[in-house]
Amino acid sequence: MKELSHQLINTASDKVINIAVKGKVLITETGKIDKLKKTEKEFLDVEDALKNFYKKEWEALKKDFVLINQNAEIGKPILHKFIGGGYTGSLSFQETPNGIYIYKNVGESDFLILINHFGQIKQEIELPEQLAWNIEYRTETKSLILDLDHYVYELELENNNFRNLGNQKSNIDSSISVTTHKTAFATSGKLSVIDSSNNELWNQNYEIEMVNGSTPFCLKLSNDGKLLAFHNRAGEIQIIDAVNGNMLNKIKGDFLMIFEMEFTQNNQLLVCREHYGTWGMRYFELSSSKEIKMDKLEIPEYTKEVNAFCFNADQSKLVLVQRTTAYVFDYNTKSFLHSFKIEHVVKTCHINFVGEKLGVRTDYGCFSLYHV
Repeated sequence: MKELSHQLINTASDKVINIAVKGKVLITETGKIDKLKKTEKEFLDVEDALKNFYKKEWEALKKDFVLINQNAEIGKPILHKFIGGGYTGSLSFQETPNGIYIYKNVGESDFLILINHFGQIKQEIELPEQLAWNIEYRTETKSLILDLDHYVYELELENNNFRNLGNQKSNIDSSISVTTHKTAFATSGKLSVIDSSNNELWNQNYEIEMVNGSTPFCLKLSNDGKLLAFHNRAGEIQIIDAVNGNMLNKIKGDFLMIFEMEFTQNNQLLVCREHYGTWGMRYFELSSSKEIKMDKLEIPEYTKEVNAFCFNADQSKLVLVQRTTAYVFDYNTKSFLHSFKIEHVVKTCHINFVGEKLGVRTDYGCFSLYHV
């Protein structure tokens, strides 16, 4: 095994911790940069040494140490920052020109914390509701649109004022999507599209249905703001003209619940992740409303289950996550590039690109950036 080494820094105390594994030996250096204390411990095997490597690193992260490695190799962490509490289904974060806003739960109070790319906390903002299911940045107004426990809020970043856009709370159905000049949101039986000044362009009512105790529900605007995909029934996705609300066509298939959607290839293809059913990726041509296979974009493992996916800004890279492993594809050539292990995760994580780095928020309380 190639030597593994990480350096963690506590900027408040100017202390560092260097952790390395060489074969079965775990090497630790602690103290000030010019006065380090070195210890070595040999374990029964390499796996045990690695287990203790990550255990020691996690202990340091929880004591306000931060891993920073701007020269990280592909598939390696550039940043590890301990964030703390978060419900496993609510691990949202969003990059903005101010930095990265990350949802954090502390007992009965919920916050957004703002960090820079070096893991330094710049601000904490208490939220008016718990559980930030999703956060999206609206460029024109320099604000965040948030799905907070099925309420829809706007947070003005210049003055940290919250505005309730959804007016009332829904019990189970809520979704948001933001693109240039438009914001779409659905809650409490009403689907709305508004402009950058919060003027309503159109709205329509909808109904929900239950599948295995959950409801099929999500929506997504195309990047150019022309189309809206809306899913509220098993086996059906509506493609709507986002300008006027007119129904364009319906995609129908054997899928049960879609959890994520993305328009690609100049609105020619809708990329979806199914919950239940196949638990995998589904691809639909918009011109024919037919499903197509993308074998070259399948995870090269026995099971094709996907727990999360995301594209970078120009959609040249696609990342699929299966449990604790990330798989990176060149979306232009539809070819597999590489995979890597996501660190400090129990079962689930939320992913999104932060520039050309992959941001990951784990259910263990860690926020990371990876070189992909």
